[in-house]
Formats: sequence, structure tokens, C-alpha cells
Amino acid sequence: MSETNDLACEPEQEEALHAQQTMAAYESSLAMLPARTARIFAMSRVENKTYRQISAELMITTATVEYHMMRALRCIRSSLAEARGDRLTTDQI
Repeated sequence: MSETNDLACEPEQEEALHAQQTMAAYESSLAMLPARTARIFAMSRVENKTYRQISAELMITTATVEYHMMRALRCIRSSLAEARGDRLTTDQI
């Protein structure tokens, strides 16, 4: 009976482990971002501010906000792919 329970739990445990590893990779990639890039990313994704709102608040151009967001997303995407063991080409980053 316990073997059946162990087998039933394996996929759930595997999913939980994968989720923990993914979150660790995400948090690690955020920690590696330069302070300004991390701040702009947080304003966009956590505070749900538009690029226009961010640019007005930080007194920078919208193009600069876009640059920092692309930089942050590229770093995060690369870290998550590395955690999964994927190899990304330059086009995919």
C-alpha cells in the first residue's frame, strides 16, 4: 500500500521540486540585474506601471525603459533556460 502512495506522490513531488528550482533561478536572475534595471522591472511587473508612467517617475525616456526591460527579460529568460538545461541561440535571447 505504501509503495502505491509513494508512486502517486512522485509526480507531485517532482512538480514541486521543479517549481522551487524555477523560482530559485528567477530570483537569482533578478539579483544579478543592475539596480536600475531591477527597479524598472519591478515597477513594470510588480507595481503594474506602464512604460510611460515609469519614464515620467524616473525622468527618463520611454526608450530607456524599453531598453532596461529588454535587458531584464533577456537575463531572466537566459537564467530560466539554463536552469532547465536548454541551450538558447542568440535569436531566442
